[in-house]
Amino acid sequence: MKSQLRGHLFAIITISIWSSTFIISKMVLTSLDPLQVLLIRYMMAVVFLFLLYPKFERPKSWREELLFLCIGASLVGYFVFENSALQRTYSSNVSLIVATIPLMTGVLSIWLLKSGKMTVKNTIGFIIAYAGVAVVIINGSSLEGVNPLGDLLAFGAAVMFAIYTVIMEKSKQKYHLIQKTRKVFIYGLMVLIGMFFFAGESFSHVVWHRTLIGSLLYLGIVASSLAFIMWNDAIHCIGPIRTNLYIYLVPVMTTVFAYLILGEKITGLTLLGTVGILAGLYLSEHKEDKVDDDKEALWEK
Repeated sequence: MKSQLRGHLFAIITISIWSSTFIISKMVLTSLDPLQVLLIRYMMAVVFLFLLYPKFERPKSWREELLFLCIGASLVGYFVFENSALQRTYSSNVSLIVATIPLMTGVLSIWLLKSGKMTVKNTIGFIIAYAGVAVVIINGSSLEGVNPLGDLLAFGAAVMFAIYTVIMEKSKQKYHLIQKTRKVFIYGLMVLIGMFFFAGESFSHVVWHRTLIGSLLYLGIVASSLAFIMWNDAIHCIGPIRTNLYIYLVPVMTTVFAYLILGEKITGLTLLGTVGILAGLYLSEHKEDKVDDDKEALWEK
């Protein structure tokens, strides 16, 4: 298979997997609490990543390890907010709001890392996107059985993932990609274990069945490990800019999956909010073709 074709194929497969996790997680959360789901998912991911890359390097410094602890904790925060949101609102709403992560990350990078500056186009895109988020939240308050608090928790998830991304950029030590991912998951697992016991959680009353176990295996291995590997292979094949464009499909595909599988409603306000979020993201992130080509050339070098 040609490299370009493989890159686009892997990007589409990965986005399909990530879109489906909102649906799978919502179904799993009818049997397990968010912390229970995350603890199992993290344990599976750590074991699988060890099998993929068993090599282990000694810690470089306490400061670096503390940084990875913060990275792992912020990623846990993202998943806790996201899963809590999925218990209270539509999975399509959560995916739409989480899709604003690139915008949130850009703002935090400018504020905390002093990297770049907000242009007029960035600002307009930011306003349009979050106006779309506001429409989605307002729409949620008018739907039966939907708590707008869930939409606000989804917004919190976007903030936590943006923090995770910004802190991740501060990690200067060079590790193998799988090893760095495993290190983040290990520290996240440590945080989760502490939260699990502090909250007095247990698995004693869980009714295990084939569908639940299969869903957890899917979330822990396919979505957390294999999808990540395919995504990075896609970046290698077609470059980061073309690969990241596929992220815009996540809320669209999740909304379709949620309608077909969960029977979630697609209202006029949902569509309006979707258009606003996607338009804002596109306006904020889109660059001229010449600039994109130059960056792709630099990446390929």
